[in-house]
Amino acid sequence: MMGALAPPIAGKVQVRLTTRVVVVATAIGLAAGGCADPGPVAAAAVVVATPAPRAPDERLPVPAGDPVLTITGRVERTNVGQALRLDADGMDALGRIRIELYEPWVKQRMSFQGVWLADVLAAAGVDGGATGLHLTALDNYQVDLPIADVRAGGVLLATRNGDGGAIPIAEGGPIRIVFADGVEAGANANQWIWSLTTIDVR
Repeated sequence: MMGALAPPIAGKVQVRLTTRVVVVATAIGLAAGGCADPGPVAAAAVVVATPAPRAPDERLPVPAGDPVLTITGRVERTNVGQALRLDADGMDALGRIRIELYEPWVKQRMSFQGVWLADVLAAAGVDGGATGLHLTALDNYQVDLPIADVRAGGVLLATRNGDGGAIPIAEGGPIRIVFADGVEAGANANQWIWSLTTIDVR
């Protein structure tokens, strides 16, 4: 968990459901929307908020706004020097799903919208020999994740609350990693990195 940020107070967290989503009623292939197979996530727990408006192998443009995420290391599809930088629009260009899950820091069920981390890696064109991700937050809190765990499914880069609003920095925004129910990599709450800013692919 980030050293500089405390988790939000459970009594102040408001979770509202949106009606502007399409429920996915089958096993989540989602190939048409550009979303990876989420692995162990129950279909009923995931909905498509916005489909990806880009081809899976399309290079992302240079961000027009302030970057919220920088991906470095063993990636092939860069847009600023040797890095892939994404602003809020660039993240949305990867499509967005909505998922309900148990949040271990506030100890209640919450909803988030975002993009599967596996889809972000695919958009970056991660080198086939890469084995791990080194994640760094705004306060320099760092976490390592095996790429195999990410590709197993259920690891979400949350960019919005369940109602579609931006996640404030005080609540771990603008980007945080959350794990779907039952995902082994998320069993350790310290892996739920808040205010993610860089991913180095190794």
